[in-house]
Amino acid sequence: MDSETHERNLSIPTLLSVGITISMSLLLWWMGRIWWCKQGDWAIFVKEAWGSPHTSQHVIDPYVLTHVLHGVAFCLIAALLFPKLAIGWRFVIAIAAEAGWELLENSTFIIEKYRANTASFDYFGDSIVNSIADVAACAAGFWIAAKLGAWKSLAFFVLVEIILILSIRDSLLINIIMLIYPIDAIKLWQAGI
Repeated sequence: MDSETHERNLSIPTLLSVGITISMSLLLWWMGRIWWCKQGDWAIFVKEAWGSPHTSQHVIDPYVLTHVLHGVAFCLIAALLFPKLAIGWRFVIAIAAEAGWELLENSTFIIEKYRANTASFDYFGDSIVNSIADVAACAAGFWIAAKLGAWKSLAFFVLVEIILILSIRDSLLINIIMLIYPIDAIKLWQAGI
């Protein structure tokens, strides 16, 4: 396939993905989410994962890596479920899934589950800018997985999980466990007790 055909095959899926992200942003705004950190801090990056009013409020925080892993997982799942679908359209599916998660994650139901089931007692949802950055991180994870292939992507996934566990006492898999079936020992460990 020549580069012109390749670019044409990705242009519509790319435009759809941007449209999905813009639609998600507008829905989050309609849901009452704020655009940026309510503390008024304009930092792009915050390093705090726990107990900070800045977590999930800026462009990048430690949880951005979990969204990269979303992209890796969505790429692998889409390849399994839709093997004959062009990669650009699998990318649209991944972005739609991530945008859907961002909307669900910022619902009162999930915010309350985070507060009750994890050490994020003061979590109040993401800013819209953070949600947009999370979608971009998912997109990066998707293309990393597409480039690496299945086995290297799985190794990448495990490596990032280990880094997150060691650095912030959390990870994508721990996050899922704590939302679905909270374990008190994990909650205490996350809180440093």
